[in-house]
Amino acid sequence: MNPHDQVGALSPAGRPMRLVRSLAAALACVAAAAFGHHTAGGELSGIAVLAVFLGGASIAWSLSSRRVTGGQIVGLLLLCQVAVHLGASDVAMTMDASMLLGHAAATAFSALALARGEQFAWHLAERLGLRAAPIFDVTSPVPSLRPLAPVVVPLLRHDVLLAHSRWLRGPPMGS
Repeated sequence: MNPHDQVGALSPAGRPMRLVRSLAAALACVAAAAFGHHTAGGELSGIAVLAVFLGGASIAWSLSSRRVTGGQIVGLLLLCQVAVHLGASDVAMTMDASMLLGHAAATAFSALALARGEQFAWHLAERLGLRAAPIFDVTSPVPSLRPLAPVVVPLLRHDVLLAHSRWLRGPPMGS
């Protein structure tokens, strides 16, 4: 393995670190959901918790190819909260005030912890020079979609004016 591959693997967007980040996020999401549900007096199903963990890990893996935003973290947490509640409550979405409060507190605490962890991972990578190349750079200018006008160059050949047009290469218009 060349040194460049090792640096890429250690960056937050490298596969090994993505795996660590996504498993940590799924564990935090499911632990928070299960804790909130159990604290409020709800029953827990091991199968439901495992299923939500695997689903949360796969969603977190897809999000971890770049820096995860606070909104994405909250969305993942809410999804796990609802899934654990539904799985543990036999698909009944009824909640009393203590159940709602337990889930809300677990979501808030986990969102803060995951956002700090994500911030720490990227900050540490930047300090160590392990910054990953952006997969999708939102700061780059968007190319214009309007067609380019042909360039007309007059040519003289035996006193005959010819027009030559040149188009830039690309897909046919309308495709």
